[in-house]
Amino acid sequence: MSKKEYSVSGPNFEEYIVCPYDSVHRIIPVRLSYHLTRCAKNFSSNKMVRCPFNSSHLHSVSDMQKHVIECPNRSSLERYKLPDMLPPVEPRPRDFIIETIEDWDAEPPAPTYNPRRYCEEELIIRNPQGNPPAARREFRERERRRFIEKNQL
Repeated sequence: MSKKEYSVSGPNFEEYIVCPYDSVHRIIPVRLSYHLTRCAKNFSSNKMVRCPFNSSHLHSVSDMQKHVIECPNRSSLERYKLPDMLPPVEPRPRDFIIETIEDWDAEPPAPTYNPRRYCEEELIIRNPQGNPPAARREFRERERRRFIEKNQL
């Protein structure tokens, strides 16, 4: 028999983000905004300012000016405000048309599907939910007669 080796490793801390309030806190990026609102209540004495480009970026007042210049999310706002400064958009490749034999416009019009009418014409067992007991009994009796007429019961 071959022996399988299993390795157990700890959490991958490369995928986590360090909390700006407490460096011991490691957060999954998806949960960062939720954590920041909760953690801000515990560290109300720290005066942290939110980045104007991304609300999950928190920095001290002294570091904010440097961060605003280097923020990776700044480009999205600049693209919105200054579209003329962007490089020209490459033309899209032409969509090719596939020739087919089938033409849906040439087909004759067909009525739409009516599920209620279909259930009344075919032998479908229906359940009258939501009706009072007397109405359910009457419905079941009509259904029995309908099935007997079609010689299926």
